[in-house]
Amino acid sequence: MDIRALMEGKITGVQVYIINLLDALFQIDSSNQYVLFANSFGRVERQVKLFEYTNVQYQIFYYPNKIFNLSQKYLGYPKVDRMIGGIDLFFSPHWRSISINDKIPLVVTFHDLSFELMPEFFTIRQRLWHRFMNYKQAAIRAKKIIAVSQNTKKDLVEIYKIEKAKIEVIYPGVTDPKLISNHNKPKKYFLYFGTFEPRKNIETVLAAYEKYLEQSQIGLPLVLAGSSGWKTKLRIPKKLESHISIFQNVDETKKTELYRNAFASLFVSFYEGFGFPILESAVHGVPVIASSSTSLLEIASNFSLFVSPFRSAQLSSAMLDLERDGKMYGALKNRGLQEVKKFSWKNCARQTLALFEELI
Repeated sequence: MDIRALMEGKITGVQVYIINLLDALFQIDSSNQYVLFANSFGRVERQVKLFEYTNVQYQIFYYPNKIFNLSQKYLGYPKVDRMIGGIDLFFSPHWRSISINDKIPLVVTFHDLSFELMPEFFTIRQRLWHRFMNYKQAAIRAKKIIAVSQNTKKDLVEIYKIEKAKIEVIYPGVTDPKLISNHNKPKKYFLYFGTFEPRKNIETVLAAYEKYLEQSQIGLPLVLAGSSGWKTKLRIPKKLESHISIFQNVDETKKTELYRNAFASLFVSFYEGFGFPILESAVHGVPVIASSSTSLLEIASNFSLFVSPFRSAQLSSAMLDLERDGKMYGALKNRGLQEVKKFSWKNCARQTLALFEELI
């Protein structure tokens, strides 16, 4: 298993997926042996050594990343399956260029194809990286593909021309609300949680919040939180500065606290492959106002208010509706708490393990 994506040390949707899926997988399967592979010229044990199970071992190498990646892509050397002592299957939960024996089944998870559909939202360096990774070739090479939503599967079929039968949709999970939620505290702000990047549409959130404050009798604050990203410089109007708080690169404890105390969650991305913040909001009993685009309608159709990501007036109107209509607020909260039970890391792990066992 390739865990190099954990080396970045940030908590984004990809990292949430890898950490929780692998932990659930190791909990339900004690018979198979798992080898977790990483490579970095620096010390990365703290970022990647997250699992302690008797059937899990780590193989961490210390080649310079640029040289190693170039050698993997263009020379096909060294074969990683030989480096780590032989394997029956290789799983890439987030694609990084890898060279393995052609006879070894490869399973790759695709989270989204935003870099294909909206390249303008990425830096030049990121675009070059995406080209270097050659995700289309990875999809072609893979024996099986895991897509985190029907929307991602549709994109793989339409953009990369991958056969539908090759793609298995396995929904990620969310942490059990009974373990982390406390609904007795006052709900005191609107929350945006996600990476600070153009695709997340934070400018529309700010524009909508300004309109909301002009009409609200209460004037709840706005909290913007998540991982630092790219191409996003927050321009907070001076008259809004006292109403807005910003938290970047928060840890899991802080993230839980922010969700637990939020009045409602605002998630109006232009594009999402899945949308963890929607489930993370619902599991805390926090109603969601979401973008009527891509996977968000698929994931949250029964428990969110939907608005156009291009219309800040729609978003501000929905914010006011939630504030003024206690009956609707309660209904969305309760439906969210029920619907989120469908998204379990154990179910995700069971389906993933079943897919692995089909190929071995």
